[in-house]
Amino acid sequence: MLLEPLAKEMVEAVSGLVEGRTINIMDTDGVIVASSDPDRVGSFHQGAMEAVRTGKMVNITKEQAPAYSGTREGCNMPLRVDGTIIGVVGIRGNPSEIQAMAHLLEVYAAKYFQLEAMASPRLAEGELRGRVLRALLAPTDRSMTDAQVLMDNLGVRLEFPLQVAVFSDRAGAVQSERQKRLLNFLSLQGWLRPERELWGTVDDRLVLLCGCANRSVSALYHRDAAQDRVLADYRMCIGDVCRTAWDIAAAYQQAVTLAAISDRAVSDIRDAATRCDYILYSAAIREADFLERLSARLTDTVREEEWLLLLKTAECYYRYGRSVTQAASELFIHKNTLQYRMRRLLDALRLERCASFQEEFLVRLLLEHHKRKQGRQALE
Repeated sequence: MLLEPLAKEMVEAVSGLVEGRTINIMDTDGVIVASSDPDRVGSFHQGAMEAVRTGKMVNITKEQAPAYSGTREGCNMPLRVDGTIIGVVGIRGNPSEIQAMAHLLEVYAAKYFQLEAMASPRLAEGELRGRVLRALLAPTDRSMTDAQVLMDNLGVRLEFPLQVAVFSDRAGAVQSERQKRLLNFLSLQGWLRPERELWGTVDDRLVLLCGCANRSVSALYHRDAAQDRVLADYRMCIGDVCRTAWDIAAAYQQAVTLAAISDRAVSDIRDAATRCDYILYSAAIREADFLERLSARLTDTVREEEWLLLLKTAECYYRYGRSVTQAASELFIHKNTLQYRMRRLLDALRLERCASFQEEFLVRLLLEHHKRKQGRQALE
């Protein structure tokens, strides 16, 4: 346990609770490592050394202070964790006036450091779980062996089949406190079983490997999101079912892709519409060279402001299931205008030899290609 960072946290936490009095925390060498008076940090405190040596509270009056190097009047109490002195906590003031406050501070500080000491093994276990997760997401023969060794040490046995769920914060950034609330919520719901599941943060996203033999991870969100604000802060994307550990990396990549292309609360690749979105996006990546040539046909034929208008029209038209009425209403144009724009687009792309399904498929690919280059909001 590192005294200095924890000491700073504790001083910040209690400085407002002691009537504005100065609080110091010293290490076992008598050096002040944290203080509500920043100028004192790093200086030597002889009263703290006395408290470490005797294991007892050292009270120093104003008259006694000159005899103790670097010391002012106050009470100095040894800090113990599991019976071992790890430092000293001091509070400034007349000892006869602050005894009760000093004893409360002593108890608070001791409990604070004891809780941190208890948490350290759990933090270490969390780091090991993160290492296992990273090994599974970059699979090689060596990494899989390492992952299995670590899981054996942790007493973890993944339950197959499992799903990979990626939780993305709607705020767009990692927020540790909010992730803690999410993990606590999932644990209370029975979705985090330390002996069966793995979880950790990867690229600011919370990743969960969760057994799905008798349950679906998406059911969690559909069941509870409406009444629980913890889940409302997140989007959840789920990859294919994994039958072996070697399937996990691919399922994770699927979930990450869905997180990039979908803004729905839940995107499960096993859902037909979601799978279609994923296939279109993946095909647009594979066929990028062809789609660049198709895009060139459009830009060679019409002016930039017109071809962008045509793409926006097509995006709206297909989003409404080829409904001329709904798309025209959304765009505030006449139905004839919408139909003209669609013919203009198809003519410019020279897709006259394609059947209706092929036309739509290629235009949808072109729309995906454009959004990949310009951003998902490019056609809104």
